[in-house]
Amino acid sequence: MRHVEAGGLVFGAGKMKICVPVCEKTCAAAVAAVLEICKTPADLIEWRIDYMEEDILAAAHAVLEAAGGRPVLCTFRTKGEGGEREIDSEAYFALNESLGALGVPMLDLELMRCLAHQSRAKRAIDALHEKGVVIVLSNHDFEKTPPRAELLERYRQMEALGGDLPKIAVMPQNQRDVMVLLSAMTEASAAYGPLIGISMGELGKVTRVRGGAFGSVMTFASKGKASAPGQIDAEALASML
Repeated sequence: MRHVEAGGLVFGAGKMKICVPVCEKTCAAAVAAVLEICKTPADLIEWRIDYMEEDILAAAHAVLEAAGGRPVLCTFRTKGEGGEREIDSEAYFALNESLGALGVPMLDLELMRCLAHQSRAKRAIDALHEKGVVIVLSNHDFEKTPPRAELLERYRQMEALGGDLPKIAVMPQNQRDVMVLLSAMTEASAAYGPLIGISMGELGKVTRVRGGAFGSVMTFASKGKASAPGQIDAEALASML
């Protein structure tokens, strides 16, 4: 498997990396949450900027500094994919470009938004790559698990758009759905390299612990408030891994 490096972390080598989200509304609260996460075994931090009610760009330096060398993945999760609020497409890409210019090491871009605005997305991704930003191209389905062929096609689209770490998170209705995702991850990782795959909720918890055996290089844990169903406490997950 090829490797992807961000802020000293090598994705695709060793165990899955533990990422803990921060879902706070103010800069002060976000910094406090980051400092608490730094006391856990988390490898990196996801800053969910869709929760922020203050100036995101003004807060970025303080959040990055508080992380103390841990890579920060900045994510504006839109309403349609389980986020807190919506955003105009041009503002979405411009915000991510501005964060990349400020030195954010990792950014999440949503696959569906990128597919709907491919020329604008390509400009943003190219500009971010020039600055050394690692792109997590993501897709979330909080209702169901699409068929295996559809999951494979989404991973392919993410790779084709320039995603460094393709990410799919889906909701299982039964154990078979969990196996559908794991099977798709195995095939896609063999074809495209490091990726992220999560089956959410109670049924999917196994993917948060054993996803590495099927090609996933990152798992999301919680410290206090969880950002998705089924997240496991960071300390407990580190012990399991």
